[in-house]
Amino acid sequence: MGGKASLKIVSLVTIAICTITIIADFISMLHRPKSLNGATGSVTTKVPRSSIAKLSMLYGEPNPLYERALAAHLPHNKNFGYNMYVLREKTLPGYWSKPAFILDQLLAELALPAEERLKWLVWFDGDTVLMNPKIPLEIFLPPEDKWGHIHALVTNDHRGLNNGVFFLRVHEWSVWLMTATLGLEIYEPGIELEFGDQSAMGIWVLDERFRPNITHVPQRWFNAYAGNRGETNGLFADPFAPQSKFHANSIKEGDLLVHHAGHKSLRAQRMAPWMDVAEMHLPQWELELEETTYQQEITEFWQTEAPEERKRVDKMIAQEEKKKAAKERAAKEKEEQKKGAAEGK
Repeated sequence: MGGKASLKIVSLVTIAICTITIIADFISMLHRPKSLNGATGSVTTKVPRSSIAKLSMLYGEPNPLYERALAAHLPHNKNFGYNMYVLREKTLPGYWSKPAFILDQLLAELALPAEERLKWLVWFDGDTVLMNPKIPLEIFLPPEDKWGHIHALVTNDHRGLNNGVFFLRVHEWSVWLMTATLGLEIYEPGIELEFGDQSAMGIWVLDERFRPNITHVPQRWFNAYAGNRGETNGLFADPFAPQSKFHANSIKEGDLLVHHAGHKSLRAQRMAPWMDVAEMHLPQWELELEETTYQQEITEFWQTEAPEERKRVDKMIAQEEKKKAAKERAAKEKEEQKKGAAEGK
């Protein structure tokens, strides 16, 4: 983005944060988001409350499958003391309620005394199915000794950022990220946002203003896709069958969850078998942490791959610029063809 755009965004976030702070404080007095068990208090468990909380949203027409997916979090929350807050009313068009809700929660936490605040928020889209309630979210956090400046953990798929599940530190930096995400469509109306809030966040994740405090981690860790299992075409992976084709971002037994992104018209058919398996609590899926490959993978990642984040993001930016240039060329060629056809009449 050019200098003018950057200045515009600076003005935007300055005005927006003041406005949203007032609105958020007012809303919080009227309506606190309900936690998964129907209250705003801690989960019913003898486990101490975690410094991590979960966020999600589910509103509109009743959706039993999505309600089951939310309920699948209950054993996980009980095991590790997680509070989970679910937005039940749409506040903005499209899926823009998502960054607005996250921003509201961040501001509410930052308004508390430092010793009472949560440390991290983790967002879960409604089309994710938690498969292993024995995996603590804490294992994914960046080691504080060397990576304490990392405030967001995100994952990419073949299209770029996929924010179906991501981690945000409770920090003013996260407030600015969500504010910038919310404001982009209004203050840059000509910008193409194919996936709405996700695309907006994806732009800022690659921006120099935010990228030094973000790490892209392997998608499979906490945002895995179903991949290919059994005799399917890839859309309807069978959770009872072994992997028939390896993909680095495909879930394997013992992993935290599976995300059924895309193919909205087929989502219920794709998601239901996984929901059934999650509710069965099968031992081959609910492995103990020590039986999974997580600990070794995570340790190796922070030692060897995390230091290469800047190089990886530079490549992402180059790829995005290449795709943008290709789109512009295609649009120009189409316009020229249209103009030529009109002149030939």
